[in-house]
Amino acid sequence: MVQLYNLHPFGSQQVVPCKVEPERFCGGGRDALFVAAGCKVEAFAVAGQELCQPRCAFSTLGRVLRLAYSEAGDYLVAIEEKNKATFLRAYVNWRSKRTENSRVCIRMVGHKVEAPFSETLRDQMSIIEMPLSEPPLCISCCPVKGDLLVGCTNKLVLFSLKYQIINEEFSVLDFELSLIIHIDNITPVEISFCVGYFAVMSELEVLILKLELDPKNGERVNHHPHKTSNPMKQTEDGISNETSQLESDDFVICQKPMELLGEKSEQSGVSVTLESTGLADEKTKHFHVQHLLYRRFTPDISSYVSPDDIRLHSLQLLPIYKTGFLTSDGKNLSQEKELLSLFCFFSLPHVGYLYLVVKSVELMSVYQYPEKSQQAVLTPQFLHVITSNNLQCFTVRCSAAAAREEDPYMDNTLKACPQVSMDVCALRIQLFIGLKAICHFKNHIILLTKADPEAIPERRESPKRLL
Repeated sequence: MVQLYNLHPFGSQQVVPCKVEPERFCGGGRDALFVAAGCKVEAFAVAGQELCQPRCAFSTLGRVLRLAYSEAGDYLVAIEEKNKATFLRAYVNWRSKRTENSRVCIRMVGHKVEAPFSETLRDQMSIIEMPLSEPPLCISCCPVKGDLLVGCTNKLVLFSLKYQIINEEFSVLDFELSLIIHIDNITPVEISFCVGYFAVMSELEVLILKLELDPKNGERVNHHPHKTSNPMKQTEDGISNETSQLESDDFVICQKPMELLGEKSEQSGVSVTLESTGLADEKTKHFHVQHLLYRRFTPDISSYVSPDDIRLHSLQLLPIYKTGFLTSDGKNLSQEKELLSLFCFFSLPHVGYLYLVVKSVELMSVYQYPEKSQQAVLTPQFLHVITSNNLQCFTVRCSAAAAREEDPYMDNTLKACPQVSMDVCALRIQLFIGLKAICHFKNHIILLTKADPEAIPERRESPKRLL
């Protein structure tokens, strides 16, 4: 039984009936919610009459560490751990999983499907194994094309979504290793990927890059920054050499904070190198990297907060689309998403930052939290932040900024579109006991709670995780 102490002003509140305590969860596009616990994933309906009802369940190779869903391709991807080894697997055609004991097809990425097995794949869930030379740390799916970006130590690995055509009526979803992006001296904690834009976050650094086709039509494949012509890098190297002589248990050496926008972010000293895999047509592999943003934070050693508590979290790229109609043969009209604006959000425990990164790179809003935050999710209209016991809601100007980007001469007489420069407003702070995680998709906010039984009168049973 769940006792509702106070409700957030949403249209409804439901409790997901998980059989075991959930550990990871993510939204599944139009109508599904995936919940992972141990070596099992459950899918629940979050639309229609069967709200929060189980849809299917399937077993994983090991305990799920990360979970992500791609609406393009309708697949689920997970980082799993078994016997201290990590694996990357994609679950395709999961809607055909009728029962937990139903047969599944397991294949390697890029493995050609033989014709005799093609018909059986129509009604079977497929598990695609993706081998990597280094353990995967984090994952992100492109919301437009469905490509998969995997973060490893000092590099990002890009898998392009493709389809194997079996016959005129049937094709099988697959992936192709298309590009490796080497980033020196950054171990990604979180990554975000959207239509060629990459956001990489370590514990105290954020780097945003854009992948573009080489204007010289493929004269070079790899992009090597000119390290010797970077005075800032040379200065930092000199400082690091001096400070290395002073390092001892009596000193704490911290790099100074830094914010570099646009072309200036190339002076960050972070080396980015592209490595072509050579698996596809070479004409598609002539890329170069454009630096958009680099920001570095440093712990405030003047306060009484432990440096381990000053870490970035909740990196997110939020796209806003313009839907247009394209004519293919002059008769049929097809809808296609066009990227109108792109925003990047990341947060420290007590302050969040929102940047506009399309056409120009600029800081739009700064969010001050009254309590230490654990996680935050950004939507086109609101920013939702959770602390240990509170769900906080703030206004954002993403939709307004996208509208003004489309129409710079928008009339403000009726105040239909607020100014982007308006102050941030805290809409509500609502109590929830034991908040642990939050996610958003479509018009749903999903909260993971784990209440302490000693904090609830007349309750002395073991802690329960609830969605």
